Amino acid sequence: MTGAAARAGATDLSALAGWPGVRLWLFDLAGEPSAAQLGWLSADERARAARFAFERDRRRYLAAHTQLRGLLAQAMGRTPASLRFLESVQGKPRLDAEDAPTFNLSHSAEIGALALAAQGEIGVDIEVLHRVDDLEALAQRCFTTDEQRELAECDEEPTARELLFLQGWTRKEACLKAVGSGLSLEPASFEAGLSPAARDVRLEWDGRAFHLAVHSFRHGDTIGAIAVQRSRD
Repeated sequence: MTGAAARAGATDLSALAGWPGVRLWLFDLAGEPSAAQLGWLSADERARAARFAFERDRRRYLAAHTQLRGLLAQAMGRTPASLRFLESVQGKPRLDAEDAPTFNLSHSAEIGALALAAQGEIGVDIEVLHRVDDLEALAQRCFTTDEQRELAECDEEPTARELLFLQGWTRKEACLKAVGSGLSLEPASFEAGLSPAARDVRLEWDGRAFHLAVHSFRHGDTIGAIAVQRSRD
C-alpha cells in the first residue's frame, strides 16, 4: 500500500518552504485515520497513542503520524509501514535509513505540519492565529532586546501585534527544533527576528555554535516558520 490515503488530506506548500530541497505540507488533524492507515504504525507508536489521557490528543497524534508515514513514504519511494525511526538523546526522531531526508513535525489546534529537507537538520513550527493574553510577559521572557523593541514599535491593532508575536515565536521554535535542543536552550539567547523575511541565525548550545537559516510562511490563519541547519562548529 502506498501513502496515497494519507496524502489525500495534505496540502503541499513546498513553494512557501523558502529553499531548494525543502518541502512543506499542512494537513488536517480533525479526522480519524482509517484502519488501513493505522496499520502502518509501529507497536511503539500505537502504545504512545494509547497513553494520551484525552481522546482529542490521541486522535491528533494518530492523524499526524499516519500523515508523516504517508508523506515520507511518497518522498522516499517506500511503503509507509516499512519506515523505521530512531530518536536522538533529546528525543528528536529521524529515519533509520542511509541518505534519508531529515524531517520535523508541528501542530497547532487541528492543523499539522511536516517539513522535510534533503540536507541539513530541519525544524518547523506553526501557530493558528489566536489571541495571546500574556503577550507582553512572553515577549520579555523569550525575545531579545531588539526583538522586544520591534514588537513595541508595532502600533497597529491587536491582531497585527499578535501576528508579529507569533511570527517571532514560531521562528524561535523552528530554530530550537532544528538543533534538537528542546527546552534546554533559552529562546532569548539568540536572535531570529520577527519579520517573515529569511535571515541567518547563529546560536550556541551544548558547547557548539550552530548556523541556521530561518524563514516564515503563512497559509490562511496558519503562521509558521522553517529553520534549516547550515553548519555547526
